[in-house]
Amino acid sequence: MSLLIFAYRKLDIMRQKSDLNFRLMNITQKLSDLQQYAANIADGSVSMSDMMNTPGSMFGRQLMYMNYAHNAAIFGAQQQMAMMGPMIQMQASQMGNPQYQQMYMNWIFKSLYDQQRQMVGKQEQKLLNEQEKQIQAEKAKIETQLKMLDQELESVKQGEDAAVKQWKPEYTA
Repeated sequence: MSLLIFAYRKLDIMRQKSDLNFRLMNITQKLSDLQQYAANIADGSVSMSDMMNTPGSMFGRQLMYMNYAHNAAIFGAQQQMAMMGPMIQMQASQMGNPQYQQMYMNWIFKSLYDQQRQMVGKQEQKLLNEQEKQIQAEKAKIETQLKMLDQELESVKQGEDAAVKQWKPEYTA
């Protein structure tokens, strides 16, 4: 093969490696951001500290999650309270004091709300796990492509060295 063909192929491989390394860096950052977001919402609630530590790429998603989780939990708790209404009213009426009755109703509503928040959190965790698997698969694919390019680059370098030796003039004295 011609020396120019080896040089061209070597440059092309180096360009492909550069592109893949850039993609790998972006995917690794995306994975890190996703894992940080997952850690922030793992306990089911998002504190001010969690918000401050949220990567910029996930900030909007975290705000949407907080809003969705709250609204879904309120709606679910209200529905369950409505279904359990007569039973709860009967239990509360046995307490006598209206203040205790209201505290009991609030406690039940808070418990139902927390259960709903946990369900929403589990759904989000499931979605995050699936996204992480996809990102990991894409990362592994890029790493494999990089290894193959490294092997090809080594072969091209050997071919280039052989072509240089072929064209190198030999002087005899």
